[in-house]
Amino acid sequence: MNPLLITADRLWDGTGNATRVRPVLQVVGDRIDSVETALLSPKTCSGEVVDFPGCTILPGMIDTHVHLVMSAQPTNEAIIDQVTRESDAERMARIAGNAEAALHAGLTTVRDCGGTKNHVQQVRDRIRRGELVGADIVACGSPITTTLGHCHWLGLVADTYDEVEAAASKMLAEDVDFLKVMATGGNMTATSDPMKAQYDARTLHRIAQMGRDASKHSAAHVLSRVALPAVVAANFRTIEHCDWRVEEFRYEFDPELAKKIIDQNQFVGLTMSGLARRAFLPEVNTLGIGPVKRLDARFACERQMIDAGIRYTIHSDAGVRLCPIERFVLGLRAAERELKLTPTEILRAVTATAAEAIELPDRGVLSAGKRADLIVVEGDPTRDLTCLEKIRAVMKAGVWYHFEKPS
Repeated sequence: MNPLLITADRLWDGTGNATRVRPVLQVVGDRIDSVETALLSPKTCSGEVVDFPGCTILPGMIDTHVHLVMSAQPTNEAIIDQVTRESDAERMARIAGNAEAALHAGLTTVRDCGGTKNHVQQVRDRIRRGELVGADIVACGSPITTTLGHCHWLGLVADTYDEVEAAASKMLAEDVDFLKVMATGGNMTATSDPMKAQYDARTLHRIAQMGRDASKHSAAHVLSRVALPAVVAANFRTIEHCDWRVEEFRYEFDPELAKKIIDQNQFVGLTMSGLARRAFLPEVNTLGIGPVKRLDARFACERQMIDAGIRYTIHSDAGVRLCPIERFVLGLRAAERELKLTPTEILRAVTATAAEAIELPDRGVLSAGKRADLIVVEGDPTRDLTCLEKIRAVMKAGVWYHFEKPS
């Protein structure tokens, strides 16, 4: 099998702060064979050579929290109405379309945190078999929630301990990649309360343990601090949103609880969805709703988490209102502005750290032996994140899915 040699002005490998100048990345099959900082000797250059002048090579990005079945309409009500009234075929078509749009936006992997029935798994498998083009999907099926609880309209309702156990078993039988639970209510579902826990500590522990017993990780949606101690005690791998809110506009960060999160190597997902993009979406500031009014307090608390050393990913929650999956980079720019993160800190959060958080050791970093998931962008994204909007090429598992021939 002849190697493919890819060169550019720079390469950022997913880990450090600096870029390598004039790298040579060698791909053989679906794997990275080597990454060199000097031209290879003629006897090792038997394959095709592709050079991208003025560009940077970096790992394919990973969005650790999306909803492929959702349509990113302006209101929650419109999204819920569409999901609940559509046919299975229409839902699967949207899932497939969003997965393809994600790939062309530089996302080589997405983790779906809540869909309908086993539709996401079906699309995931068709992509893996090469029947559809799209980002790799890591799927939870439907999230476990209560009657009238957050996202109950996705279809997996369980109230008692035994019902939750049965729901988790059902998802595992439907070949999910991880388990997801709504530990609190959510903003999107009017019949739920984000300030209230939906399950007790024993039930949450059982979900996480069932995941571990099946060699799968687990994720918990947390929109207020009321559920956070139990989620941490259960050792969920990822804490989605990880909101420390104790009253409508008051957040209380707890250093001791943060230390437990760090000691257990848990990861939090920082949500840069449509509402968080207020600096770039003027319509957000006209909504006058609680999730917008408390953004300053929310971001201040998230900065405390970062400063404490909690490991984090940055995700989009794509599919929710004002958050189409192809605008992932806008969320990264919002994180830079609102959380005072550097471009390289943000890039690590959506490559190497994201891969580690959702237990995908074969990607997220450009090094020998890793899967050849990479993107090529104009300019230097370690200095300017808008470069990520200028994608020249996308490779997943050694195959080009978007390629603009260098001039």
